[in-house]
Parts: sequence; C-alpha cells; structure tokens
Amino acid sequence: MIQANCRAQFTADDFSFVVRTLAKSQRDAVSLVSLLSDVEERDAILDHDLIYNSLVDEAGCLQVSAAFYFYILTRRVLRRVSLDERALTDYVAAVLLAFSHVSQLRAPEEKNFTVRNFTYISDILLRLNTCSPEQGYVLRLHLANYTLFFSGMFAERVHSHAQRRGAPGLSFYEAVGQSSYLSAAQHPQSKRTDLQAIFEMLGNEFRRVRIALNDLTDTLLHLHAPSPSPIIIRPP
Repeated sequence: MIQANCRAQFTADDFSFVVRTLAKSQRDAVSLVSLLSDVEERDAILDHDLIYNSLVDEAGCLQVSAAFYFYILTRRVLRRVSLDERALTDYVAAVLLAFSHVSQLRAPEEKNFTVRNFTYISDILLRLNTCSPEQGYVLRLHLANYTLFFSGMFAERVHSHAQRRGAPGLSFYEAVGQSSYLSAAQHPQSKRTDLQAIFEMLGNEFRRVRIALNDLTDTLLHLHAPSPSPIIIRPP
C-alpha cells in the first residue's frame, strides 16, 4: 500500500545535492547540514527556488533519488494550484514513484501482467461487486491511485483515445478517482494509517491535482518528446 512517505525516502545524495546547490561557502555548507537535521527547517529549504531550478535545468544525469525528484517537482506544481499541504505532496509524489515501476500498474492479485496488458477500469469496477469489504478497500484505493496517475501523467493520451476510439474521457477518470478516494477515506484502515485526511483531500480536489500533474508532464518531464527518455514509463 502506498504511504505518504516520499520525504522519508530521501538519501544522503539528495541532501548533498541540496547543500551543493545552496551553499556559497564552506560556512554555508556547515550551516545547511545543521538546518537539514531539523524537519521544519528542512521542509522550508526544500521549497527553495534554486532546488527546483537546479533539478529542471541541470543537464545530464542527476545524482538524486527518484523520491527526491518527484517530491520537489510535485510540490511545485501543487503549490501553483494552491494545494500547499506537504502531506498531500508526499502522497502524490509517492504515487508517481510507485507507478514509475510497471508492476504497480496491475491490480492487486492480478496474474500474468505485462506492460501491454493494462487492467481496464471497468474490469476493476466489476470486481468490486463480488469482493469482500477488505478486498474492496484495496481495489478502490488502487483504482483511485491508478486514475490519478493515468489522467495526470497521460491526459493527452486519454483525450486522444476519447476522440478517436470513443474511450472514456478525462471526466470519467475524474469521477472514478474522486469517488474512489472518498470511499477509501471512510474505511477504518485509512483512519488507522493516518491517510483519511489525505484521501478526503484527493477526493475533493481530484481535478485540481490532476491538472497540476498535467502541468508537470507538459513543462517538466516532456513525456511526448522523443529524447531524452522520461523518468516515467510510457503506456503502450
């Protein structure tokens, strides 16, 4: 199960990147290392424009973790749409991190999954009619995360399929994602894992979060450019 824990996955290389980016002298470097040990100070430092700009503008291979990369970029686009809660950023970035691995795209317990065998949303919706309440919670949460990821990172693909093939459009993904997050928020498991407030926020603000992720793909990840290769996998 995806947790709101992207910041907890930062590495020593990530903090070294922060220090190299912001420090103008050895004294600055020492001070930054001290500040980064404080959670609140660290969060404020991570919002610095230079950190974001360095990730976006630096050519070549970045020596940062995928968790750090997704958190910084997601934080920026969510703040642009006035969603400033760090816990929300942590969760959305964790969704992107998880779904960057193709195995996460399959529904729970699905067999014989390959990159060219995406589970259709309608199939998952049908399974919800016959599964147990606990299985239903897992499926609804997967459905919520899947629709957020797919409509956020591949909106152009969704729109193209809707236009050419009569497939569901973005409004369908929004409706399914919104209702799935709100349903998951009411489950006792969400309360036990301190995710209820985040799921409620994602349910109520699904469209704003989706639009923010569309901005991320359009301006930062360049998913439709032939090169360089994006960090997110492409659907077939």
